[in-house]
Amino acid sequence: MIRIDEELIRHLENLARLQLSDEQRRSIEKDMREILSYMELLNEVEVSGVEPMYTPIESNCDLRADEIRPFEDVETIKMNFPRQKDGHIVVPGIHA
Repeated sequence: MIRIDEELIRHLENLARLQLSDEQRRSIEKDMREILSYMELLNEVEVSGVEPMYTPIESNCDLRADEIRPFEDVETIKMNFPRQKDGHIVVPGIHA
């Protein structure tokens, strides 16, 4: 098990660019110890015959049919955008 001590807490504090009080450090140290001890408890559970789950919901999601439906009011939608060019809407780029 990983050793939770003041040195680790200060290291994490530095990585996260935080400034914690001594009381906050003690509280985080206590919380981390509790979390890790719970994880150790989970390591004791026998799962050798259990198939892994990739999602807690194993039923398939019912999707609608993928079919083209005409939409006639395109011009009304375009009027909501402040900029247009050659019949297309213009939006800010994601790369500066």
